[in-house]
Amino acid sequence: MTAFCGMAAGLSVALMLAGGVIPVATYVTPILASVLLIPVRIEFSGKAALATWAVTAAISLILGLDKEAVFFYIFVCWWPIAKWPVELHVHRKGVRLLLKTMVFALSVSLMYTVLTLIMPLNAIVAEFREMGVWLTAVLLAALVLCLLIYDRILVPFSFLYVQRIRPRLTFLRHG
Repeated sequence: MTAFCGMAAGLSVALMLAGGVIPVATYVTPILASVLLIPVRIEFSGKAALATWAVTAAISLILGLDKEAVFFYIFVCWWPIAKWPVELHVHRKGVRLLLKTMVFALSVSLMYTVLTLIMPLNAIVAEFREMGVWLTAVLLAALVLCLLIYDRILVPFSFLYVQRIRPRLTFLRHG
């Protein structure tokens, strides 16, 4: 388990570092890195996936070139761990969608609050001032919509892992 989680964390950190080199990948690389939490969650537990997420976040924060991407990973990309309990315990689709929308909006708002107040990155602060309140609200709404699509895409990724990749990982077979 430790080796598997360590490899997932290492590959996630490598993806996060690549995002620092490619400026347009600020939101893409954290999402790709978070997809690597799916096998950890499936094979072991939510606690193992949470530990993998935390290690990836800590190392990325120390080494990361793009702090916005790292904070996006910290504040939003824990979702593949929390998704499945929400899907299992919240049975009504409308309530589930509302809950996900609220979680994503709160997560992104908290992230940008931390980035602008506690750890002021001048470029981000200037960008928000220039955009104004309405354009910032539109940006938040668009980001939440993208995160709802991300949530929906996690299901096929999970099936892909279970049906195509998992059978080839013979070292995971127990007994």
